[in-house]
Amino acid sequence: MTRQAYGSGSMTERGPGVWRLRVMVDGKQRQETFRGTEAAARKRLRNMAPGEARTAYVTPTSNGRTFGDLLTKWLAHIKARGRAPKTIDENRREIESRIRPRLGHIDVAKLTAEDLDSAYSAWLEELSPSSVHRHAAVISAALTQGVKWGWIDTSPATKASSPSATTTRKLVTPTTKQIATLMKAAQSDDPVMAAAIALAFVTGARRGELAALKWSDIDLDAGTVRIESSLTQVGKALTEKSTKTNRGRTVAIDARTVALLERHRAWQVSLSKEAESPLIADPYLLSDNANGARPMQPSKITDRFTALRERVGMGSVRFHDLRHANVSEQLAAGIDPATVSARAGHASTRMTLDRYAHAMPAGGTAAAAVMGALLPAE
Repeated sequence: MTRQAYGSGSMTERGPGVWRLRVMVDGKQRQETFRGTEAAARKRLRNMAPGEARTAYVTPTSNGRTFGDLLTKWLAHIKARGRAPKTIDENRREIESRIRPRLGHIDVAKLTAEDLDSAYSAWLEELSPSSVHRHAAVISAALTQGVKWGWIDTSPATKASSPSATTTRKLVTPTTKQIATLMKAAQSDDPVMAAAIALAFVTGARRGELAALKWSDIDLDAGTVRIESSLTQVGKALTEKSTKTNRGRTVAIDARTVALLERHRAWQVSLSKEAESPLIADPYLLSDNANGARPMQPSKITDRFTALRERVGMGSVRFHDLRHANVSEQLAAGIDPATVSARAGHASTRMTLDRYAHAMPAGGTAAAAVMGALLPAE
């Protein structure tokens, strides 16, 4: 049972949707039982004591419901209202991939604009402004419905600062020299991050995909890395899901990368022996545990990379930019876009070409020479 004070009045929730309202009017107490939403009960309370209660404000009670609960109910609501299946599916993917893992555990009545802005900033470390804008649109729609249902009094989304859909972030592509500097700096005190940086650059795998890798996914003899899943994070809890495109892929690696992984494997074995904690049967490749039983959290990959880049003076480089470098370097070397797209796990080759056309070698001069050679000689 929750009691909320409003100046000269108060309201107490006696049960789901049942409120006892009390106000003092001309020195006398008035009381009544009201049935309805919390927002409707507050409105009734203001009408009972219009002089004082009208200007009062109290943080609404959520009854323990989280923002994740609101997202689930909102999805069901728009589905029941006949929203297009494609739209519902897109909204669900937005929620499950990023929104719920980051914000779903927060009490919906305690969710603030600062929470949302922190989420937007974190997402901008990995996603384009237009992608973050879509996340923000889903959040805003769910919170607006939450206000209508009486779950919250006002929507924090109205005070948050989401990026514009038309805003574009300049693609930052770290050079091979910068990547070498980052790896060298990490190797001395954070071998796990050094391995993460190397694999992100060589394979182009996403952060969650790297976190999900186990040694059973690595075939050192064949020189391949199999990427089948991705880890998402809800608070401190980790959930393994399919990749972003729902398709697995096998990425070939060269002898130098194989040697790097062999050294990392030897380091893990040495660490487990020192800690007297034997490696489990199939340890995670990126793990802070001596026995490899628990993967490195995706958020920690970002946090530790951020600290590392600032230490070496590369403030504009994000961990996700290693993926950009992977794609750009391959295209610049003349690798065909279909192969690059397949290795990166893009939804289509068209996406690769649309975003990374600038990285491809200039072919205008060569094309002109080919066409000119076809002209008849004078």
